[in-house]
Amino acid sequence: CSSEKAQHPYHTVGLLRQKLDSLEKCNLAMTQNYEGQLQTLKAQFSKLTNSFEKLRLHQMKQNKFRRKEVPHLKEEMPFELNNLNQKVEEFRAKSREWDKQEILYQTHLVSLDAQQKILSEKCNQFQKQAQSYQTQLNGKKQDIEDSSPEIPRLICEPDSTCETSERDEFIIEKLKSAVSEIALSRNKLQDENQKLLQELKMYQRQCQAMEAGLSEVKSELQSRDDLLRIIEMERLQLHRELLKLGESQSTQENKKRLESSYSPSTKESEKKRKELFSVTPDPPDHEKELNKIRSHLYQEEEYHSSEQERMRNEISDLTQELHQKEITIATVMKKAALLERQLKMELEIKEKMLSKQQMSDTRYRAVRTGNAHLKGMMGDLDPGRYMSVDFTNREHSRHTSINKLECENERLRNDLAKLHASGKSTWANQNTYEEAGRYAYQSQIKMGKSPPDISFPASLAAQHFLLEEEKRAKELEKLLNTHIDELQRHTEFTLNKYTKLKQNRHI
Repeated sequence: CSSEKAQHPYHTVGLLRQKLDSLEKCNLAMTQNYEGQLQTLKAQFSKLTNSFEKLRLHQMKQNKFRRKEVPHLKEEMPFELNNLNQKVEEFRAKSREWDKQEILYQTHLVSLDAQQKILSEKCNQFQKQAQSYQTQLNGKKQDIEDSSPEIPRLICEPDSTCETSERDEFIIEKLKSAVSEIALSRNKLQDENQKLLQELKMYQRQCQAMEAGLSEVKSELQSRDDLLRIIEMERLQLHRELLKLGESQSTQENKKRLESSYSPSTKESEKKRKELFSVTPDPPDHEKELNKIRSHLYQEEEYHSSEQERMRNEISDLTQELHQKEITIATVMKKAALLERQLKMELEIKEKMLSKQQMSDTRYRAVRTGNAHLKGMMGDLDPGRYMSVDFTNREHSRHTSINKLECENERLRNDLAKLHASGKSTWANQNTYEEAGRYAYQSQIKMGKSPPDISFPASLAAQHFLLEEEKRAKELEKLLNTHIDELQRHTEFTLNKYTKLKQNRHI
């Protein structure tokens, strides 16, 4: 029983190997078939492309020949060319589809190769497992042979070989499941191969239909070539007939001249005229045909001339528009350059004004030092010399004068801070600043140089000084107000200018 169980996995392993070999052979055959079919499709596609190129070259030659020798059939040719171009585009679309399908087939072949590799790996694993089982079975056989004399002793004991046999059966079941999976995968591959074969048949049918369409196109082209040849032959015949008619007319005119010059009488001329009229009944029909042909040619010439005039008019209009655009661009560039120059000039002016403002700040500092000096002088007044005047009034006047000076200094500081923040003033404003500074500085120098008169009382001197300071403060306030108004106007003007410049640039 153990020998049968040992031989059973060998048999299953052999069957599995046979199935794997058959699967590998089937896969190789399928890949070879796919490669052969792809090569045939490529060859057919190359043949179709070559035939299409030959047809296209032939068509180009025919088109050139028609343009040279048959001008009255130009209106019919574009329609035919459009039809042919549509067919060509259809052929190209189909060729693209074929390329896509070829790529799909290649990807499918790659996937089949991957599956084949996976199956080969599984087969190797099964072989390794079979070898391991063989080694285990050989070891077990040796153990059984070694323990054969001890069999009657171990009959009552639980047999360990049963467990091994169960394991072998479990492994065999696993192998059977793997074989069933391989069979299912093989069936799937066969189904896919059948689908691919059906698709190949469909594509072969499409190729045959395309070849039939190409043959139809060739037949149509040949029929059109025949028609064109017939038309050319008719044209040559008409040309020959026209030449013959011209020769006959020239001969008739010569005859008339000769008859008019050599006829002795009018009777003979009338007879000859009757004979001529009887001889030539057909020229009016030929003349009508000639007139039709000439009118057709004249219409085509007029159409071409009108198209040429229309194209010339369009070209002239376009050139005018381009010229106008170039002019506008040049004007815009000039305006931009002028605006840049103006901005540079304004920046230079502002820098100069800032430098002058710094000068005015220095002068303001000088005024401030002068005011401090005056405060010191007012503080240094000796109260012992003026005992006749009321001490309380003097102190009150002194404190009021000092407070007014401090308020005036704070006002001047605020005004100068505003001017420094704005930084936008004109030359006239700066001149007025200089005059105000000079006036204040001169007044300080005068006040510094002229010491207080000892004969006058301190209260009168303080009142006089306060009145003068009030006048000066009022004048400075007026000047500062005028400067502030002018600065506001200047800022508004510059802001409007910058907004206009930005709008023009955006436009």
